[in-house]
Amino acid sequence: VGGWRARLGVVVPSVNTVVEPWTSAASPPGVTVHCSRMLIEEVLTPDSLIRMDQVEGRAAVRRLATCRPHAVAYCCAGSSIVQGLKYDLELEREIAEATGVPATTATQAILRALQVLGVRRIAIASPYPESLERAERVFFESAGLEVISSVCQGIEDAFNLADQTPTQIYDLAMRAFRPDAEAILIPCLNIWSSAVIARLEQDLGVPVVTATQAMLWRLLRIAEIEDRIPGYGRLLSAH
Repeated sequence: VGGWRARLGVVVPSVNTVVEPWTSAASPPGVTVHCSRMLIEEVLTPDSLIRMDQVEGRAAVRRLATCRPHAVAYCCAGSSIVQGLKYDLELEREIAEATGVPATTATQAILRALQVLGVRRIAIASPYPESLERAERVFFESAGLEVISSVCQGIEDAFNLADQTPTQIYDLAMRAFRPDAEAILIPCLNIWSSAVIARLEQDLGVPVVTATQAMLWRLLRIAEIEDRIPGYGRLLSAH
């Protein structure tokens, strides 16, 4: 019977084609993943993310709660990044209250992952447009991290984020890396960053944290699933 150990709930922007298939494939036996979608405009801007969040977010959470998940993740890093750390913490609290189960946002999962890995200085490799890249720097610095470097691809079509090949993602991360960075962060959930985590960690010798990987790690742990999952970096295999 599917989900006999845990049902994980994920709320995603409507254009996201990564979170559902990857989390379902990577989750351990007995864990199922269930999704609710928030309609978003295709052009990726701070305003479009905020509109999605305000108009669609809470309704999507309520719909998801009806399948009785054991834990819930809000899987849009961008909307939290542009609205700030205080908003993000309040959103996480609201979701837990609305669903009655432990909850995380993708951005809070990233922050907890970096904390567990003992990381303070990060290099950010982002597929986002420059407006979101600037907001990323502000968000993560407000959380007490030092952003050593940040590069972006400038992709403005939210659906097309998922078109990046592993080679393109790897090259972006290599451009972002600096020797004094303690980790690389890839903060978008609609990008197949999971395909390059192991190779980057091997080549650079530092942890790689991605939004999808950190979200799954945090979601499993708050659902009291402690399995170590190999193949997606130190975070999932050792913590």
